[in-house]
Amino acid sequence: MSVRPLLPLTLLALVACEGAAPTTVTYHQDAKAVLDSKCATCHQSGDIAPFPLTTYEEVKQFAAPVRAAIANGTMPPWMPTHDCNTYTNDYDLSDDDKALLLSWLDDGLAEGTPTDDGPAAVAVDDPFVADLTLKLPEAYTPTIEPDDYRCQIIPWPMDHTAYITGVRVEPDQRQMVHHTILFAASAAQAASYAAADAADPGPGYTCFGGPQGTSSAGTIDMDRITDLLQNGGLSSDGGSLAGGMRWVGSWVPGAAAVPFPEGTGLKMEPGDILIAQFHYNTLSASPVADQSSIEVMVADTVESPAWVLPFTNPGWITGLELLGGAMTIPAGESYVMHETSSGPGDLMISAARRSLGLPEDATFLVHNVGHHMHQLGTSGFIDIQHGDGSNTCLLDIPDWDFGWQGGYQLTEPVTVGPDDTIHMRCTWDNSAENQPIVDGQALPTKDVEWGEGTTDEMCLGVLYVTAP
Repeated sequence: MSVRPLLPLTLLALVACEGAAPTTVTYHQDAKAVLDSKCATCHQSGDIAPFPLTTYEEVKQFAAPVRAAIANGTMPPWMPTHDCNTYTNDYDLSDDDKALLLSWLDDGLAEGTPTDDGPAAVAVDDPFVADLTLKLPEAYTPTIEPDDYRCQIIPWPMDHTAYITGVRVEPDQRQMVHHTILFAASAAQAASYAAADAADPGPGYTCFGGPQGTSSAGTIDMDRITDLLQNGGLSSDGGSLAGGMRWVGSWVPGAAAVPFPEGTGLKMEPGDILIAQFHYNTLSASPVADQSSIEVMVADTVESPAWVLPFTNPGWITGLELLGGAMTIPAGESYVMHETSSGPGDLMISAARRSLGLPEDATFLVHNVGHHMHQLGTSGFIDIQHGDGSNTCLLDIPDWDFGWQGGYQLTEPVTVGPDDTIHMRCTWDNSAENQPIVDGQALPTKDVEWGEGTTDEMCLGVLYVTAP
């Protein structure tokens, strides 16, 4: 029997198999789109990242560290877990994006051809439209290496009540600006911050941890604490437990600026001040003068005035036993955990409701959540424990990194009811192997408590809340 008639069928099958083979992954047709959106926002010339990743040649040159960072999950620097909640500003790599990049890097970094068949640039309407541009009053050159925290005061320029509805930082020296936090304070509190500025030579003043005015690290103003306790968390001069300041917004490299949730905003009055805290890091760049700008979206009215709720244990801040006592992290301990909860009638929750004009038994919404510790921190967790026994996770950071912190805007706001409790848990490693390095030497381990200093610690949640 002849076998010749089977030959064409065999060849056809081989051609069909070849046609079904996966297309080679290339830089221009596949990898570039992911790298541009997830990596090149920081990895570009003059920005904070140590090398650029904007061209094929640049990516090829740094392929080894790029692959290592993608494989071990250190880049992009997204800290929250994905099984806690979802966030509108999530810039982590998806599983598909990670697999694509690793496949391309492992298979020889094929370049491909920059043709019309490649990924097209996606036109995206920028939702952030600035109404005010506020420049730092003076240029500042970092003097503390490698991490210099510097605050400058910016007078609020509007002569009528208005609402901040979005904040965007435009760094002057991107390679050096590590992150920024913007605070506000009332006219009654402005003199305290002006005094801190006047007492510190040069532009602004040193402010690791927060813009605490004339308060020195670890100093407790007992008159102010008494005032706060008598007024449910809000001082008689309009300040709060956090030294009279209100949290407004934050920025970290690579994070896109987005407006606050639609219809919400933070109230500003004539005479208020803004306090801009800049963290300058000089590990990857020599100190140079920086005079960054802050862009602000403003509305005369909003549907739902917002409040930024700094959430922690007052006993940790004050050390007072009647408030729960100090947050002690013993020397040499490799695992230390503290947790706190705030429920109906508690100091900070009452302050938030009062700030929003709500009665004590009202519900409110959480739109955005942040978490703050210092250099010994290892994990942070915040959730809502509902009165019916269920709970809603807001933020879970299992591997804390002091160098990458910001705010996380929830895809859907979470309701806090009159019987609900906000709960937070923090862990630290205070072993000899995990101490900060100063002048090339690890510091000796010591007992650590709450404080503003570099070698102190914190456990702080930051919630952006509104009425329902």
